[in-house]
Amino acid sequence: MSRLNSWMSYFVLVLLSFSFAACSQKEEKEETPPVQLLLIQAQSLSRLELATTQVRIVLKIDPHRDGFLGFKKLFGSKETRVELLSQASAYCDLSLLTEKSIVQQADSTVDLYLPPIEVKRELDNLNHNVLQEPTGLRRRLSTNELDEIIRSRQTMIDGLVTKALEQERGALIRTASATLTNKLQPIFRDLRLTVRVHLDEADASLIQSSKSAAQ
Repeated sequence: MSRLNSWMSYFVLVLLSFSFAACSQKEEKEETPPVQLLLIQAQSLSRLELATTQVRIVLKIDPHRDGFLGFKKLFGSKETRVELLSQASAYCDLSLLTEKSIVQQADSTVDLYLPPIEVKRELDNLNHNVLQEPTGLRRRLSTNELDEIIRSRQTMIDGLVTKALEQERGALIRTASATLTNKLQPIFRDLRLTVRVHLDEADASLIQSSKSAAQ
């Protein structure tokens, strides 16, 4: 009988130990503030590509005027117009978020301050379309000739693409901001948080400037 009582006591102790461990884990999980969970889950998304756009510039080429390899046309020369296409993308690296990036207000609203949105030009995607070629007896430039001219003007082309990209930057960041907010919404809902998303000050200012210029 005493042995039976000992086994029963041991069994009860084991059950109590498991119950205590389960309760401790539950309490530990419940003790993690929703704001901290928001930070962890947002950081886990890491660097996101949020928007892309094509950047177009038109390059005018007149071999007779430029004297490219001595090409001259029987009846003068006529310019060739080439459209150069380059792609740009907008990214936001949420792994850069810190505890200071998330501020909980007294009314339970949470302010989330985003890192700067990065706009990157994808140089490898640069290609060209011929919009206009010489006609009649004027000889057309070959593909190799066009490629050589484009390569010789790369510095000028980079400047034109950069300028064109600056004109698109505001719209690109605005699209990226909307996309990012949509990606974060499931996290907000799961944590039952009311979150106000704030862009980096420079990004917000750029969007506002682009809106004003469009009006």
